[in-house]
Formats: sequence, C-alpha cells, structure tokens
Amino acid sequence: MEEHVLILAGDHIYLMDYRPMLYQHVQSTADLTVAVRRVNPYETHRFGIVSVSNDGRIVEFREKPKRARETLASMGIYIFRKEVLIDVLERSAHVDFGKDVLPAMLENSHRVMAYTFPGYWADVGTVQAYWEANMSLLAESPALDLYDREWVVHTRSEERAPSKLGPKAQIAGNLISNGCRVDGSVERSVLSPGVYVAEGAVVRDSVVLSDTVIEAGAVVDRCIVDKFVQIGAGARVGDGDDNTPNIAKPEQINTGITLIGKRSVVPEGITIGRNVVIHAHTGEEAYKRKKIASGQDVGKSMR
Repeated sequence: MEEHVLILAGDHIYLMDYRPMLYQHVQSTADLTVAVRRVNPYETHRFGIVSVSNDGRIVEFREKPKRARETLASMGIYIFRKEVLIDVLERSAHVDFGKDVLPAMLENSHRVMAYTFPGYWADVGTVQAYWEANMSLLAESPALDLYDREWVVHTRSEERAPSKLGPKAQIAGNLISNGCRVDGSVERSVLSPGVYVAEGAVVRDSVVLSDTVIEAGAVVDRCIVDKFVQIGAGARVGDGDDNTPNIAKPEQINTGITLIGKRSVVPEGITIGRNVVIHAHTGEEAYKRKKIASGQDVGKSMR
C-alpha cells in the first residue's frame, strides 16, 4: 500500500503521508480528526475556519467567515470513527461535510480533533494561486518535487513524441512536457504536452496548456493560456506596465496575469495588456481594435 498520497480535492492539492494523522486519530480516541493548516489572514474568507483548545480539540467552526481572528483552516481531509459517521449521516438530510456534518458533530459534543498538517499544500482556487503553484515547481528545491523517487506522483501520461528543441531555441528554468516543440525562447514557464513555440516567439513567466500554438515573433508574458489556443505572429500578450484590474472580476484578476481561454484565437500583430480575459472560443472577429487595454474582456463568457 502506498504510504504517501497526492490528493486533488477541489481547489487544493496535498502531498501527504497519512500515517501520522491516522495515528493521532486513534491515540486521541477522536470521533473525527480534521487536517488543518494556517492560512493568510487576508484569505480566511475562502476557507472553513476552526478554533482549537489547548489540547487540540476543535471547539468552533465557521464556514468562510467575512472576518476571522483565527487563521487555522480546515483542509477538507477527514478521518471518522465509522459508527459515528454513519449515525450523523442517518440523522442529517444533507451530506456536505463542511456545511453540515462537521457543525452537527460539534453541536452534539462529539470529540473533534485538529491535526496540524506538515506536508505540501497548495490552494489553487484563484488565478494568482494557480499561477504561483505552477511557478513554484520551477524552484531549485520545490516543495512539491516531481522528481522525488520516494514520493512518486502518479498521473495520466499522454503518448507523445519527446520534446524537441530547435537550433535557435533558448530555454531557461522551465518545465517542458512531452510533445512540445520549441524553436523560440521560453523563460521560467510551464508548457503542457504538445505546445509549439515558433522561432522568434518569446514565452515568459507563463503557464501554457496543451496543444497551444504560439507563432513567430509573438510575446507571451505572465499569462495563463488554456488548451488549443492560437496566438498569431507578432502578437504581444501581457504587454506593458499598466496593472488595471479586470473590469468584470476586479477582486479576482488584479495581479497582472492575463488569461487566454480554451480554443480561442489571438490575431497576429495585436497587443493585449495585463489582467485581460480572452474568453474561450473567441475568434478573430471579436477583436475590434489592434490594442486591448489592461483590464478588458474579449468575447463572451460561456458560464
């Protein structure tokens, strides 16, 4: 049995050895043990926040509070005593663990303990967090080491040709997946399978998903580019120093990262600023001018 597990749960990624948490659960005779982790005080509104007594027992739980003094967040990882869980579920009309089960157990004086999680944890629920989680993989000693043979990350692999670097390619500090072809320059970026970077193109500080084509002379700077995108020759995406927040989602897209949606087309020669959202399946006809200012939206949201 694997002792170390990579868990993808909603907007979070965990790499953990589950044995210490299980050991604590048994030793403390808990009805429920909840993995917890300190979070940034400015982000407590995004999590379920717990208050813990001196002996590690959870005494209060608040689901995504607008304001909180505590910064200890539930990570959504639980170990239950089986008969207690069955009883709680049979008594409840709802089965959302954060909103229903955990509060019900606290109300009924069950023994709910906190386990302070020591391993790798990344919250990728915002644009900035997703970008940072990818960029952190490029560190010299990343917290999540994809090459650690002791903690192998098992994932679906695509049967593609090896990555290929052209004679004029320049690469520095990247993760480049199989099937990629690079004839241009890639700096501090993550390329998913099948990405093509043409000669003279530059990709910098960006996350580019599968089968995107970046044509000759294009510049992609501090962007997240979805699958099957076509970026035309000479286009400049993520251009300039204007950091105006996105007009539609100013509280979510405001750190200079431009988003290019799935199967969209960026016309050749166009300039696109920062915090711009190009919606999925946006074609060339959606661009009314040769320059898209920072903070703008192009195309229609499909949500």
